[in-house]
Amino acid sequence: MSNQSIRSAENSIVWSDLENVVERFPAWEFFRGQTILITGGNGLLPSYLVRALLLANSLHQLDLKVTCIIRSRQSELARLEPWLNDHALELVYGEVESYPLDQLSHQSIVIHAASGATPAVYQSNPVGIILPNTVGTARLCEQASTWKSKRFLFFSTGEVYGINSSPHFLETDYGIVDPCSLRSCYAESKRCGETICVAYSHQYELHTVIARIFHTYGPQMKLNDGRVFADFVRDSLEGKQIKLASSGEALRCFCYLTDVTSAFLRLIVFGEAAQAYNVSNPNAEIRIRDLASLVGGLTNPPLEVYVGSNQDLKPGYMPSQVPRSLPSIAKVQALGWQPVVSLQDGFKRTLSSYHK
Repeated sequence: MSNQSIRSAENSIVWSDLENVVERFPAWEFFRGQTILITGGNGLLPSYLVRALLLANSLHQLDLKVTCIIRSRQSELARLEPWLNDHALELVYGEVESYPLDQLSHQSIVIHAASGATPAVYQSNPVGIILPNTVGTARLCEQASTWKSKRFLFFSTGEVYGINSSPHFLETDYGIVDPCSLRSCYAESKRCGETICVAYSHQYELHTVIARIFHTYGPQMKLNDGRVFADFVRDSLEGKQIKLASSGEALRCFCYLTDVTSAFLRLIVFGEAAQAYNVSNPNAEIRIRDLASLVGGLTNPPLEVYVGSNQDLKPGYMPSQVPRSLPSIAKVQALGWQPVVSLQDGFKRTLSSYHK
């Protein structure tokens, strides 16, 4: 399938983003001839990575192959749909905690990105959060060791830090996570997944690298998943008043999809074995209520913002108890990565993508 036909079927903002990622990354030769397994490849973050790899494969004639494990044949594939006829892409179906991995051909790079990541799912399916991050990670590490894969990238989360005494933290700083809190199904299982990666690196010399991912946004977000920044985009697209179910005083950093995708590529190629790296954009730190105003201000006319209280929270929603999260990214910056997309530009591109 030609680039022109894929481009005509792909969202134009997404296509421009993918071209940007491919152009910015300097080490595509590392991927030449590689076989790459990506779990959860239809998710928001991994789908950008899948498509960037496929575009680079076409532009640089890398002769790589990408296999995605998708949870079920009923899974949403809209993000990957323009690329489904690409000869370098293969989809297989099953849950990573039970899929017969030994039936797959040798995979030289394994990227484990399959996991629910929204507070609404923590309430409705906590076991479904835990299993991919623990059992799934162990099974993938075991198989990658058998394959003697050259790289294993694990998608972790900034939630592993829990509640810190300081909002500004390095990869070696840790806070409190209550293991008996239902919301901890995500943070605790990611913590366990990280330890599994380090153990396999130590015992079997599997080159594992951990990406601790913070708030990430961009085109093709699901606008009904309950995260506040997705709610803001949805309300803006519908021309509604933007509503906050709290005072909106919490401070968070938001990283655009092209930046985080570029970070993943850097970690695969340059990341040190058994090391974790914060992936965030501290230059894009903002109060939630100010983010609501920023997103609402991108419409014409600008939208009003309603500031509520915790009594306005949706039933079953479990808010974070962390008032501020400002990770250090010095460690990943030392690998040559730098986030470059501002909040204004990133959310402008995100809103525009839904009109394409």
